Amino acid sequence: MSKTNQLIILLDSLDKKEFDKIVKIYLQKEYDFKKVVFTDGKDDVGLDIRVFDFEGQNIQYQLTVQKSKSQSEMSAFTKKVIEDVEKAKINVKEFGSKDKLIFFYSKTLTNKRIRTLQGIAFKEHSINLEIIDANRLAEEAENIIEIQSELYKINDFDKFKVDNSSFDNSLLYDLLSFGKPTEFKTQIIDSFVLQLFFMNDNLEKEEVKQACESQFQVKENNVFYDKLLNRFRTEKRISKDKSSGKYGLTSEERNRLDSRNKEFELEKTLFIQNIAEILTKYGQEKEIDEYIKELKQLYIDNFNSDLSDALKNDEEFHIFSMCRDFIKFIENKLKNKSNAKDLSKELLRFCINNKFIQKIAASKVYSSRIDNNRLETYLNNKKKIFIDTAIGLNSLCYYFNPKLDYKNYFYQATKNLLEFSRSENIKLYISERYIWEMQNHVNDAFNLIPFTLIPQFEHLGSSKNIFYNYYNFLKSTNNIDIEIGFRDFLEKFGFRERNGYKSFHSVILNSLSQIQIEEQKIEKEYDIEEANKLFEDSLIRLYKQKSNFTRNNDSIMLEFLADNDVEVHPLEPVFLTWDRAFFETQVIYNKKFPKSQDWLMLSPNKLVDVYSILKFSINSETVTENLLALISDDIIQNTYSLVDTLSIVLNPNDDVGLEYTTRLSEIRESEINKLNSEDVTRPENFEGEAVIDDIFFKLTSHYRDSESKLNDFKNLFTQKVYMDKVIELLIKTISDFYKNKFLDDGIVAEFDKLIESAKTK
Repeated sequence: MSKTNQLIILLDSLDKKEFDKIVKIYLQKEYDFKKVVFTDGKDDVGLDIRVFDFEGQNIQYQLTVQKSKSQSEMSAFTKKVIEDVEKAKINVKEFGSKDKLIFFYSKTLTNKRIRTLQGIAFKEHSINLEIIDANRLAEEAENIIEIQSELYKINDFDKFKVDNSSFDNSLLYDLLSFGKPTEFKTQIIDSFVLQLFFMNDNLEKEEVKQACESQFQVKENNVFYDKLLNRFRTEKRISKDKSSGKYGLTSEERNRLDSRNKEFELEKTLFIQNIAEILTKYGQEKEIDEYIKELKQLYIDNFNSDLSDALKNDEEFHIFSMCRDFIKFIENKLKNKSNAKDLSKELLRFCINNKFIQKIAASKVYSSRIDNNRLETYLNNKKKIFIDTAIGLNSLCYYFNPKLDYKNYFYQATKNLLEFSRSENIKLYISERYIWEMQNHVNDAFNLIPFTLIPQFEHLGSSKNIFYNYYNFLKSTNNIDIEIGFRDFLEKFGFRERNGYKSFHSVILNSLSQIQIEEQKIEKEYDIEEANKLFEDSLIRLYKQKSNFTRNNDSIMLEFLADNDVEVHPLEPVFLTWDRAFFETQVIYNKKFPKSQDWLMLSPNKLVDVYSILKFSINSETVTENLLALISDDIIQNTYSLVDTLSIVLNPNDDVGLEYTTRLSEIRESEINKLNSEDVTRPENFEGEAVIDDIFFKLTSHYRDSESKLNDFKNLFTQKVYMDKVIELLIKTISDFYKNKFLDDGIVAEFDKLIESAKTK
């Protein structure tokens, strides 16, 4: 039986005074009314309920628990409703009440019956009748813990008591969908700390650390706890008192935890009550504690099996090995094999539908079977860790000056990874093709130099070039001489503009090798057609774009990581990235090719966190009833930048390039101002700070796949005669995007026409 149906049955059994309590709770929780009084129709206006809160005092309320199953009962009920509607009409005329009547009913009505009554009320009496019957109350009560609690209390659901040790692992309530034990551990640790705050008003970081060390038998450095507390603050779960330096729960989080604890208690009460009802049929209700322990053990022993199979074949049920011990236990209690079989089937059928017993068994399964899991062995003994382009670029910045505290998420994550790898003596590897992408990033940095010298540069938006942003940080914090320009800075890295890609490659390799990152050459030729298609589909779903060159590199990396040839991967691979498209594509690829190499993909911070978390000892004694499951933090993603894209196409040193730069910066600044002033609503499905960023990125990515196409595209931006048409087309595309919520591919066709025309000039 579903929870909703159970609540409907409980509502149906209520008498008038009991239903009064439920309606009062509903009004208090659903409408936030504080002053609710029951008059039973004895006041001047003939109403059963009066609300004295300002927002609800003129609304009219009635309730009844009358039966309506038979025809005569339905007639009497209908008469009662119409009489109350007539009272409501009089109250509108004589007392200035609102023409709205909310009618609470403890039984169920069909939608047709409700529509009929509402129609009569409106057409014949000009009253807006809203009927809240048992169906609606039960549905809404699933989110109102207090209603459930009162219903269970009224119906004596708490009369059956069991040993709390049966539920010592219980509030791993929604942890069964996690899939990776480290995430399971993360939720337990998070839950423990939040419950620690729940039991104490304010705590210092050292107190949290000591409590964790005692609970989980772990010694971890301050960085772990700094990150944990900072994440909770970012998620607005806790706040920090500036004067005392202590941390405490936000009011919203305290309310959430309180509600979650109450919800679990209600689920437990309902579960015990249902088990007791089944046992009562066989005279076994006094043995409920033992039965629950046996059910829990049954699920622990068969956690990876489908117990519903035991019910599919009645003749085979008794001999199923998964249930033999359970049935034997019941036979010893009942001394009757036939009754034992019936009781075991009834209990098992209920548990399969209820799901609660699976959940309370989860931590025992975790501690006994998963604690020494493949992931721990995988990371501690058999690892070859690969990084992507973004991590490689941030690694170069770290190599430039490891002691700097650059407050950038991606840099900090890379720094944590590199310092962790050094302390654990772990080498990192990067594909040769990703080094080629790093070389392109160096070249893009040199293309950016002319734009940094013009007055309009700041209006083009911040650059996403990692080298330029790092250079800007160094200048703003006086960590580099103010006279050193961006070109000089790149030369300090060892990059010289005209030395070419071979020189860039050599500098990158040498720098990376100093921080334990080695080049990985992928010698094998892979068919990347399928991987490329999967990446393309993922990018479309995520409203992202990559050039063919980048997508091909990712496709080769995916095929390489998935290659199950032991000569290719004598050690199982781990791939570190922030790329959402890669994460999504891996899932789809693994489903499509389940026999491919099993490999793990994480963000850099996640890898470091995994090692830290694995040090925590999680067992069935660690996990208690008040630990709540929480949601892990998301991966932070990067965005596109107009200035980076323009640096590929325009030359701001000539008159046409400079005018284009000025006009595009004005378009962008205008759009940003509209977004900030909320004159336009920010669309959800674009990456840049403004739509113009996405448009130019899409165009440049499209034409950049071919050198000849890119040259033709760049040529268009050297001819002033086409400038007005180009700007007009871009403005129209921005407007269409805000109107239609997507970027029309037609812009490429329009630019193709302009490009062809420009080629003939």
